[in-house]
Formats: sequence, structure tokens, C-alpha cells
Amino acid sequence: MPTALLSDFSRVLLRPKDRKYTGGLNALHKRLLAELKGTYQILDYYELNDELLDFYKSLKAKYPVNLFTTDIIQNHPEIRARLKPVFDYIFAANDLGLSKKDPQAYIFIANKLHLDPHEIVYVDDQLTNVEAANKAGLTAFQYDNDNQEMIAKIKALLSPKP
Repeated sequence: MPTALLSDFSRVLLRPKDRKYTGGLNALHKRLLAELKGTYQILDYYELNDELLDFYKSLKAKYPVNLFTTDIIQNHPEIRARLKPVFDYIFAANDLGLSKKDPQAYIFIANKLHLDPHEIVYVDDQLTNVEAANKAGLTAFQYDNDNQEMIAKIKALLSPKP
């Protein structure tokens, strides 16, 4: 039974304010950093999913809560300050030479957390990543912008750590 939570970041916990934008959030972040330099205010372009972040934070007293993202956007100081109290560890696939489309990436993260893959609930917006995590033995769900549904699924699965 799962005893830990692992979550993706982009489009689960961080969304573009422009709902019509469908490109990569890290790509947009890098472009804005280059174009706007010192005037770039990240929260003018993105918003955090406070409801889900608050839920994750509420779990922290009973469960390990970790983040597994692809690239760098979570390192922005304004974002990092909001994530630090919520997550035990923040893993970036690109920093670790991993692909979230590869089941081995999730086994690697489970090993880093000293957990068996079956002990982890994983949330991601990308179906290919969810499928890879499921193949690795995690219980993985695709996030589809319905916080209440995701919160209910996570609550139903997590059991208290010993």
C-alpha cells in the first residue's frame, strides 16, 4: 500500500496564466528570462495551484511528499520559496540524466527515497509519464485539472507511514 507522494510540477502545480498557451512551461520560462532579464516577474506569467499545494503540505506530517519535475522552472527564487515548505526532496530529471518517459527513472527515484516503487503514489499531467511510472510499479494518476478528484484519489490510497 502506498505511503509516499511524488508529484510532477509543470501543469500540475504550476500553470500558465494564459490558459491558451499549450507550449512547454520550462521553454517559456527560459525565453522570458532571456528576453526580460531583470524585469521578469515569474508570477506575472504563471500561477501556482495553491489548492493542491496546500493539500500536499497537509500530508507532510504523515507522509513523505516529493517532487519529480523535468527541468529548471522550480528553481526560480519566488517558486522555490513556495515549494521548500511542502516537499522533502525536489528531483529534476534533466539534472539527473533521466527521462520521465522511462520506467527506470521512477525506480531510480524510489531508490533515492529508500522506498519500493509500490509504496509511491505519483501524479503527472502527461500520460506517457504516468504509464512509465505504472510500469515501474508506482500507483500513478494523470492529472486533468480536477483538484478535488485528485485529492480524493490520493486520500483513498495513502496509508500512514510506520
